[in-house]
Amino acid sequence: MELTRRRFLGAAAALGLAPVPRILLRAAEQAVKSQDDRVLVVLQLSGGNDGLNTVIPVEDDNYYRSRPTLAISKGEALRLKSGSSGTVLAPYAGVDVGLHPSLKALHELYEEGSVAVVQGVGYPNPSRSHFRSMDIWHTARPDVEDVTTGWLGNVVTRHRDKIAALDVGDERLPLALAGDVQVPSLQNLDWIEHLATDRGRELRQRLRSLNSASRGGEAERIRQLATSTLRDLDGIIEVRGKKCPVDYPQTQVGSSLKWVGQLIGSGFASRIYYLSQGGFDTHARQRDAHGALLGMLSEALGAFQTHLKAIGAADRVVLLVFSEFGRRVRENGSQGTDHGVAAPVFVVSGLVQGGVYGPHPSLEDLDDGDLKSSVDFRQVYAELLTDVLGVPSEPILAGKFDRIGLLGKVRRI
Repeated sequence: MELTRRRFLGAAAALGLAPVPRILLRAAEQAVKSQDDRVLVVLQLSGGNDGLNTVIPVEDDNYYRSRPTLAISKGEALRLKSGSSGTVLAPYAGVDVGLHPSLKALHELYEEGSVAVVQGVGYPNPSRSHFRSMDIWHTARPDVEDVTTGWLGNVVTRHRDKIAALDVGDERLPLALAGDVQVPSLQNLDWIEHLATDRGRELRQRLRSLNSASRGGEAERIRQLATSTLRDLDGIIEVRGKKCPVDYPQTQVGSSLKWVGQLIGSGFASRIYYLSQGGFDTHARQRDAHGALLGMLSEALGAFQTHLKAIGAADRVVLLVFSEFGRRVRENGSQGTDHGVAAPVFVVSGLVQGGVYGPHPSLEDLDDGDLKSSVDFRQVYAELLTDVLGVPSEPILAGKFDRIGLLGKVRRI
């Protein structure tokens, strides 16, 4: 059978690898391979996570009046204590807050001092459009539309000799990773898992046989490309085939984080990993659905941190959890919530100065029914860029943004 360009590209896509050229392992060889290198993992909660039911103002009567069916009771909320063992009390307005009861594993990490909760995060002149707001978070340019490069893609472009990135599990490459350097994407994770089975090995062997004949011209170039693709695929499957020291939940976000943990543990040299969890656009019957989503997130984060501790990487990996916006204060007539503005973000790491940062947004001083932001998301980005990736933040963010102090334990470069 003739190996045409179209046939090979189709086969590679079926294998879950994109883009085909310079895939994965060879792309990562550009990064500096050192156990001292810090790693940034970005986890996107797609759809607009309800921050008000994630970090709950448990003593604010306005919260309970605004959400007669959705409010989490004081007894259910997992209180965020200041001064817990190992934590450093961050700048904090004194409003009592707690986590959603489904976030038990995340709460345990907070008690260890490994979680920074940044409240009221947003940007000026906010958009309630999923597409526009996500573009703003991805490009870090709320003042400019139609930006085609992302904040992390700019990092890889500017520092391609030191920093590589990898997208894990997304159907297409996020705008955040777009730039002049093509970032590889590890897609179709379930199918790649299948390729490690006996039937999967047979499929890979057939592809090798199909590709074995010598050819000339364009066909020979495609044959060489196919050979390197299959070799890289073997390397990825070998990484995943190694015994994992912890049991991850069998969920989409659990599988993605397991891949990240195993790649970090194998010495894979990517300094940036990007993944996402969907389903957070909870306009109706939110209570059970949102609780389930947060439970999946929390269990996966707990397993990931346990994994990092087991491989000695907890003090060099920093994980950011964000969503494109929060939800409105009042629940709607469908027992859900509509698109809002400000929301909390989490930064999880053995390096973090654990605690609650920034005041909880006022539920009395609203902007057309929405919470007002007090922290610009680019302040968080600036700290991650300088203290985790070790690169200047101003060229990436097109401006200077005040530090929050999330990563005071990090040696700055």
